[in-house]
Amino acid sequence: MTAAFVFGLIAFAAVIANIAVRDHRRAVTARRELFDECQGVLDEERWSAGDDGFPRIEGRAGGRFAKATLIPDTMVIRRLPQLWLSVTLLVTRAGSPSLSLIARHTGNEFYAGAPDLPMRIDPPQGLPLDVYIRGDGHGAQMLCNGLTTELVDLFADPRVKEITLTPKGVRIVRQAAEGQRGEHLLLRQVVFGGVKVERAMLVTTLGDAERLIAARDALMQERAA
Repeated sequence: MTAAFVFGLIAFAAVIANIAVRDHRRAVTARRELFDECQGVLDEERWSAGDDGFPRIEGRAGGRFAKATLIPDTMVIRRLPQLWLSVTLLVTRAGSPSLSLIARHTGNEFYAGAPDLPMRIDPPQGLPLDVYIRGDGHGAQMLCNGLTTELVDLFADPRVKEITLTPKGVRIVRQAAEGQRGEHLLLRQVVFGGVKVERAMLVTTLGDAERLIAARDALMQERAA
C-alpha cells in the first residue's frame, strides 16, 4: 500500500466526516424550526430545545399548564423514523385511576407509560383489538369503559398513537411527520425534510386533551353522586 494511497484514504475520510458534520448542523437547525407555525398557541409560552435540536414549548392553555414536545423515534420496525407530537395538560385529580392506551402496539414505544402500569385491560367494544391498554386496577377498567366514546373518536385518527390519563393530567401522542427515506437508509440519519408541525395539529390535540379531562371529570362526578 503506497503512501499516496494512504493519504488519499485519509483525505476521503476527512471529506466524508466534514459532510456528516455539516449535514448534522443543518439537521439540528431545521429541527429548531419544527414548531415555528405554533407560535402563540399557548399563553405565557416558553421555548427551549435539547442538544439534538428538537424544540419544546411550555405555557398555559385554558388556564392549565401545557407542554408540547417532539419525540424522534427510530425504534420502529420496517418503517421510516417517526416524529411524534406529545401534548400534555396538567390537572390534578387525586384518586383518579391511571390508564394508558397505545395504538398498533409493537413493544418498542419507549416513550409510552403503559408498560409501567400493572393491569392489562381488554379493549372495550368499539375500539380496535390492536389497541394495547393497561391501567392500575379495577378503576382503570371502569374509566376505560366510561370513556369509550371519546377514545373511539380519537383513535379514528390513524395518527393518534398514545393516550394516557393519570391523576396528574392527560397526554396525547400523535404522528407529526415521517423521516426521509434516503438519509435513513444510507446514513441512518433522522431527517424530516423541512416539515413543520401544523398549528392546527397542536390546537386540535390540546382540544382533544381538554375534552378527555372534561369527560373524565363528568364520569367521576357521576360515580361519586
